[in-house]
Amino acid sequence: MIAISLVAACGPADRGYHPGQSADVGQASAGAPPNGSDGSNGPSGSGASNGPNGSNGSNGSIGSSGNGVRNGVQSIVAAPGLQVEVEWPSGTRDPAIQSLVDSYVSQWRAVGTRGRDDSYLGGVEDEAGRDAYTWVSGFLSGRRSAQGVAKVYALRLTSVTGSGAEVDACVDESGLKLTDTSGTPVPEQPSWTKPPHAVYLQVAALHKGDDGAWRVKLFRHAAYPDERAKECAR
Repeated sequence: MIAISLVAACGPADRGYHPGQSADVGQASAGAPPNGSDGSNGPSGSGASNGPNGSNGSNGSIGSSGNGVRNGVQSIVAAPGLQVEVEWPSGTRDPAIQSLVDSYVSQWRAVGTRGRDDSYLGGVEDEAGRDAYTWVSGFLSGRRSAQGVAKVYALRLTSVTGSGAEVDACVDESGLKLTDTSGTPVPEQPSWTKPPHAVYLQVAALHKGDDGAWRVKLFRHAAYPDERAKECAR
């Protein structure tokens, strides 16, 4: 496995997508999700065990089953009222990049379906699996969900070594609102829904298994005011 360049999470504990940090849900009281019901950083995986319907590119990718791509941008429905807009890099779509996108979308899908869709478990392993499970569980236990549009862009494969790879992506969750399970926004929105904290750099270390599928092993992120996060600002 390659060494991930972003060694430690450097953002605040209330980020939206970075797995493994405590959530800050405004009025909500979620357990200890890393970006979860409280809004600490967006999706991340759940448990080292692989769940049904892997979320990686080679096991039926979410990206290929979403809406059509227009001008390189694809809008994928994660759940009713909850979408992920992906700006794909030009050229051949790399399966490792596809796997990171699938993992992100499927974790939001788990949140939007109240845990009924747990296919995100198939695209993560080891630490990423545990972090993703904790993140999703934070929303569920806090009876929280989300509505709106999250954006993923500047996707890039930064390195590949044998069966290991690193993928970086910019994420903008300023188009999301933290809601209760009925879809009503909570009165006090967490900081991860508002600029500049809503925009961050996501880094993932992935492993290619014997089945040829890429799965995320480790999530890290750079959040504002880190310079790498500022590079994602538009």
